[in-house]
Amino acid sequence: MRKEIIYLALFLALFVSCEEYYNPDLDVVPSILVVESQLTNNPAKNFVKLSMTQDFYNTTEEQKVIGAKVELVQVGGQTIKGIDGGTGYFTFPSTPIPGKKYFLRITNQKDIYQSETVLMPPIPKIDTLYTLNNIEKSYRTDVFGSPQLVETPGRKIYIDAPITSSLEYYRFDWRAVLQWVYTPPAPAVGPPPPAWFGWKSKYDIGMFNLAGPKEFSNSDKVTKHPILSLAYNSQVYLDSATQVGSNWILILDEYGITKSSYDFHEKLNKQFAAEGSLFDPVLTQVYGNIHCTSDPTKIVLGFFDMNSHHQYRYFLNLGAGDDRQVNQRRMNRYLDIPYDGYLIGERPVFWESN
Repeated sequence: MRKEIIYLALFLALFVSCEEYYNPDLDVVPSILVVESQLTNNPAKNFVKLSMTQDFYNTTEEQKVIGAKVELVQVGGQTIKGIDGGTGYFTFPSTPIPGKKYFLRITNQKDIYQSETVLMPPIPKIDTLYTLNNIEKSYRTDVFGSPQLVETPGRKIYIDAPITSSLEYYRFDWRAVLQWVYTPPAPAVGPPPPAWFGWKSKYDIGMFNLAGPKEFSNSDKVTKHPILSLAYNSQVYLDSATQVGSNWILILDEYGITKSSYDFHEKLNKQFAAEGSLFDPVLTQVYGNIHCTSDPTKIVLGFFDMNSHHQYRYFLNLGAGDDRQVNQRRMNRYLDIPYDGYLIGERPVFWESN
C-alpha cells in the first residue's frame, strides 16, 4: 500500500512539473481613428462621432478625439463644417441635398482622412404597410432549467417599397409606442380618482434591417419585407396587470441607402450573427470607405454613410386575431413622444384612438 502511495505521489509531481501556463505577449499597438457617421436630409439624424481605439490591456473609458475638424464637402459645391460638441461628436448646421455627390474630410492633428465620394439617394417612400396574423416561437427555461417552447400570437408588420434605377436599397429603424390606461379603484366614499394615461416604447435593438432587390430577380418592388412583430396580448410588454393596453403608435424611419452601405451593413449583420464556427466572418473582413490621405499606411475604421430619410407613423389597433378587428391608419401628426411616461387625469397630446 505504501509503495502505491509513493508511485501516485511521483506521478502527480511529474504531471504538475509538465504543466505550463501560456501567457500570450500582446503588443501595445498605436491607437486607430474610429469614425461613426450618418448624414441625411434630416438635421436631427446627422452626426459624425470620432474616437480612438485602445490596446487590449487598457481599461479606461473610450478615448475621445479633441480638436479635430470635420467637413462635409459637396463635389462642385459648398462645404458644410461640422460643429464639435467638445467630445468628438459633430453635428451640422445644414443638410445635404439628394442627388448631389459628397465626401467626408477629417483633419486630426497632422493627419487628413477622406472618404470615398457618395451620391445621396432620393427620398425613400413606402407603397404599403400591412399586418398578417403570426405566431412568434421562442424558448424559455423553466424552474428546472429545461428549455420550453413558448408561442406568442400576434401580428407581423410588413412593407412594400418601390425599386427604381436611382434607389434600390433601404434600411429601416422603428419604435413602437404602446399606450396604456390605469383606472385606480374607486373609494367607498367620494368621487373616483382620475385615470392614468401612460405609454411605453418597444425598440429596434436587433441587427440592421436591410432591404433590396433579391438576387437574380428583376422585380421593380421590395415586397412583403418584415419590419417587426407585436403580440396581441399587450400585457407581455407592461409592468403591471392593472395597466390595460390601448393601441400602438408605430414610428418607422426609412432610409434610402447606397449599394456600398447595404453591403457594409450586411457584413456587419453577418459579424453580429457569427457563432464561432470555422467559416464565420472575421472583423478584418469588414472594410470601410475612409482612408488617410496624408499617410496611406495609417488605418482608419469607419464608414461614411450618406442616406436619404423619411419617417412614417401609423396607428395600430391589432385586435385579438381576427383580421377584421385590425384598425390601421397612417398618421399625419409628428409630435414629440418621450420613450415612456404617464399623465394623471389627462391624455398626452400625442394620444391616438379609434
